Amino acid sequence: MLISFKKTHPAALTPAFQTPGAAGFDLALVEDLTIPPRSFSKTSTGLIIQVPTGYFLLITSRSSNSLKKGIALANGVGIIDSDYCGPNDIIGLIIENITDLPVSLKAGDRVAQGLILPVPAITFTELTGDITTSDRGGFGSTG
Repeated sequence: MLISFKKTHPAALTPAFQTPGAAGFDLALVEDLTIPPRSFSKTSTGLIIQVPTGYFLLITSRSSNSLKKGIALANGVGIIDSDYCGPNDIIGLIIENITDLPVSLKAGDRVAQGLILPVPAITFTELTGDITTSDRGGFGSTG
């Protein structure tokens, strides 16, 4: 699959898989950033990624972020739809400092990863009768 992208900042890094078996490609910061303790900061990847129709880009935190850097993506995951690809649709990240000390990050630090995944074709139909499957107990019932 060919994915086109545009760099909107001179420090933007080309998305890259770090190993031959990697499912996700790394996304990096374009600027130095210091996040105060227990705070959030919005930053940019400097990239516009053209996701093909029928797919979406799932953005997740790198698995080592919390342990090695003391950060997490504030929203857990991000979803970039295939129609989010205009000239101002630069992929941004909201990074949370989960520590009690300031966290300093540098331009080029890889803090997120992206996965291109298919979007299934879905049609919704409203049920007019009773739900016929078994009741499992509702929200939170399994612990």
